[in-house]
Amino acid sequence: MVSSDSRYATPVVSRRTTKTGVPPVREYLAQAFRYRTFAYYWSRADIKARNFETVLGRIWLTLNPFLFGLIYFVFVAILSGGGLGSSDRLAFIVGNLYAWGFFSATVITTVSSVQSGAGGILGQSAVPRIVLPVASTITAAHLFVRSLGAYIPLHLIASRGLHIEMLWMPLLILLTGLLGLGFGLFLAVINVYVRDVSRLLPHMMRLWLYLSPAIWVYTRVSTDSNLDTYARQNPMYSSLTAWTMAFGGPLVEGGRGMAIHVLVFGLWAIGTLTVGFLFFISREDEFAIRN
Repeated sequence: MVSSDSRYATPVVSRRTTKTGVPPVREYLAQAFRYRTFAYYWSRADIKARNFETVLGRIWLTLNPFLFGLIYFVFVAILSGGGLGSSDRLAFIVGNLYAWGFFSATVITTVSSVQSGAGGILGQSAVPRIVLPVASTITAAHLFVRSLGAYIPLHLIASRGLHIEMLWMPLLILLTGLLGLGFGLFLAVINVYVRDVSRLLPHMMRLWLYLSPAIWVYTRVSTDSNLDTYARQNPMYSSLTAWTMAFGGPLVEGGRGMAIHVLVFGLWAIGTLTVGFLFFISREDEFAIRN
């Protein structure tokens, strides 16, 4: 006998679509919003599970990015003639790598969460599949905020002090998460059809890092009109330039200021998220079939 108690009824996600094949956005978002608590606790469990069996435990959450930046500092700053005393350059590299790590982790975990979720818990329930990518973004943002705790001492050692551009950081965190989620949703759909994407993605992100102003100073290309034109086509150019300024990096003389870079960054984030989201929900019904 089927229970009539509505408390145990499984919510059903509507599969009604418009003429373009895309589910009604407002309806879809309303259904996904009902699972906000699920996304929060999923993210919380993911954070607790990381480095659970290691000796240092959660210390690795802040130690990993710092060691990552230190290695790049050795090869980029010292070998290029910067010297060990260049604490300012070390702070610049580590700060940008923290921001890049946040973006990269959001993209990669979004793709992996969709792939694992489609054949797992989400493939057997009515939970909208976008919930796990959102949870992954929350996790990446949480870990990034924690990693800033390792950056603050380095910032002080470099004698950068406090500056007005730091007030932009909350907005930059939001935009970085949205940009990473947008790219992740788009690539997650491609990965459903071509599984090689998830294998190539870490290498693609590493190449993208080298082409972005994370370990090289953006002021070096601003003086070359040709390089500057090509560099600005990179979605991460304005993003990492804004982060560099927020971390106390130099402003481009006679160039665009912080507000302009944040504006361009915001347009990239909103545009990418919109395209990725619409592409994702238009193909969501095929995830369970192809996994």
